[in-house]
Amino acid sequence: MLSVNMDTGPTPLPAADGHMRYIARQPIFDIHKAVFGYELLFRSGVEDYFQCDDPEMASCTAMDRTLLLGTDWLTRGKFAFVNCTRDLLVRELVTLLPRDRTVLEILETVEPDRELVLACEKLKRAGYILALDDYAGDERWEPLLHIADIIKVDFKLSDLAQRYASARRFKSRGISLLAEKVETNEEFEWARENGYRYFQGYFFCRPTTVSSSDVAAAEINCLQILEAVHQPSLDLRKIEEIIKHDPSLCYRLLRYLNSAAFGVFPIRSVRHALLLLGESELRKWISVVVAATLASRKPPELLINALTRAQFCEAIAKRFHLDESELFLIGLLSLIDAMLDHSMEKVLPKLPLSKACKDALLGCESRYRDVLEISIAFETGDWARISELSKLLELEEAEAWPMHAAALVWASDARMVD
Repeated sequence: MLSVNMDTGPTPLPAADGHMRYIARQPIFDIHKAVFGYELLFRSGVEDYFQCDDPEMASCTAMDRTLLLGTDWLTRGKFAFVNCTRDLLVRELVTLLPRDRTVLEILETVEPDRELVLACEKLKRAGYILALDDYAGDERWEPLLHIADIIKVDFKLSDLAQRYASARRFKSRGISLLAEKVETNEEFEWARENGYRYFQGYFFCRPTTVSSSDVAAAEINCLQILEAVHQPSLDLRKIEEIIKHDPSLCYRLLRYLNSAAFGVFPIRSVRHALLLLGESELRKWISVVVAATLASRKPPELLINALTRAQFCEAIAKRFHLDESELFLIGLLSLIDAMLDHSMEKVLPKLPLSKACKDALLGCESRYRDVLEISIAFETGDWARISELSKLLELEEAEAWPMHAAALVWASDARMVD
């Protein structure tokens, strides 16, 4: 069943100089499309997180450690990939981060001289995992190849021959290859078949090419449930009949009402359960359960992204007195094409959405589309786009970041329970 923690969650923490610190994350998958870790993207560069006037850096580094890796909402217990400059490596500032959950990415701009190599060897002996970022076969990286655990190959900056050469060279040496900026499922499949072990990019948010020309019957049933709960006037009798004839949905509903979110109630009937939920909660609960069902064959991260967008869009709607239900649905369904492996143009006619919602999902310019776009910008760590859209929406960035952090918590806490 889908249980959702409705707590507002964390807010960005202030830096030592009083400025807000902002972090985005990008998932890194294994060959089974399970999340192996997250690359953390920092608004002002990772060095900003280690600046402090105190020579011993006692109080500020303790805060930094908690901010970076001490909270489940950010890395969910997975590895954190942290971009490292020369200064962070040579001065051993990265040792403030837990070695059992940190991958140190050595940036391509770092000069691998003797001092840096010695520092990396020391970090390796201390138990840290080392990754070379944007490797392109440059001979200057040779001194680091004997200690690298992971080599990242940029699929946008390399051609097929270069990708294959990297796989052939390092697979036999026990070095794991990470394909980054993988944007299509075809690229993912090629990389997996050729020995790449980890994958980063938005391929998991893209529809897979399928031979079927239409949406499956089971998926249409889900969309019909969605249509029933998003009519202007709820027909509880119709919704009751749909749930009563779907044992899985009925079970999830009863378990949800038995969760800590509602306390324990003696449920007399499905109708009683629906009345306990109330219209607003019922619409949201059904929408989330339907999305979870449609995304069940996909990497769980796809659903987390959709839930984060939905909750964040709804938060912005509340801030500007827009239609909360519509913006929640826009965020939730913004990845419906990837969930169903069909284009948005094919799926949307089957969805019970207003023209404004459909236009936003199709990319037409509107205030709704701007709200969806800023949620995607937060997701990708596109700082310039966040600033641009914040000004367009007349939304203070310092106000938006806590809203996104709370949405991320909410989405990460939404989980399927047996």
